[in-house]
Amino acid sequence: MFILEGILYKVRESLHYVKPSEGAVAEYILQHPQKAVTMTVSELADASYASPSAVMRYSQTLGYNGFKEFKLKLSGDLAVINLHDLEQETLSSDDSIDKIMAVITNTNIQSLYSSLQLLQKDQLTAAYEYLIKAKKIDFYGVGSSLLIAHDAVQKFMRINKSCTAYSDFHMQKVSAVNLDKDDVAVAISYSGETRHIIDCVKIAQSKGAKVIAITKYADSHLSNMADAVLFVAAQEDEFRSAAMSSRIASLNVIDMLYTACAYEDYDSSLTHLNQTYEIIQQSQEEDTKRARNNKDNNRRT
Repeated sequence: MFILEGILYKVRESLHYVKPSEGAVAEYILQHPQKAVTMTVSELADASYASPSAVMRYSQTLGYNGFKEFKLKLSGDLAVINLHDLEQETLSSDDSIDKIMAVITNTNIQSLYSSLQLLQKDQLTAAYEYLIKAKKIDFYGVGSSLLIAHDAVQKFMRINKSCTAYSDFHMQKVSAVNLDKDDVAVAISYSGETRHIIDCVKIAQSKGAKVIAITKYADSHLSNMADAVLFVAAQEDEFRSAAMSSRIASLNVIDMLYTACAYEDYDSSLTHLNQTYEIIQQSQEEDTKRARNNKDNNRRT
């Protein structure tokens, strides 16, 4: 098993929100990561045409105590990347199915491990505690994020949590306006800027509901509005949009939240899971019996 700190992902995403002086440092690190880990603060400042203070500020912007800690984490990531050839793996039109299988799988694995490092324990704890106490949970998503919302509903309903994930935009807003202080809204948007999702969040918060965001590591509208923010990472290339790997990472976050909630009241959750399993099995048996009877009737006629 290999563990990534997600440093290069953080650096790439930081280009969207850091100051120009810090952005110059980030650009250099992305272009020359192997060199950066051997440099002093002054050397990196000179190479990136920035000031030493900009290098120090940038390290702290990413959440590290200083440049020394940043270099240590980056060095660890580069060792893992080089060992598994993760970052260098790309696809071309003449690649074999074997390579496609390997690259897609490794990319998904990298997204999962990068997301694990981006997730903050206090934020995840706050999120699942909101969900445990919630009388009703609304899941909001558009496009591939809506598929994640539907998956969440399927899971949480099986442990007796009242929840919705409407595909109709208007119904999402109608549901949001009916929330109150005892409810929770889970907004899923990789960009964190999806207008419709932001609208739903504003409505939910105006009614006193807590908001959990599942989004990319960035200073976005959604991450700034939410009461608990769960960051996910994604990799993308020419044909593989960020929605593909972010979907895997977001589903993983939903699984974490669901499992944490289920284990919080283990006996009750197990009872409800067994009841839902039995009713589904009974329904499937009835469908099978009905299909067999129809087949027999068709044969007689």
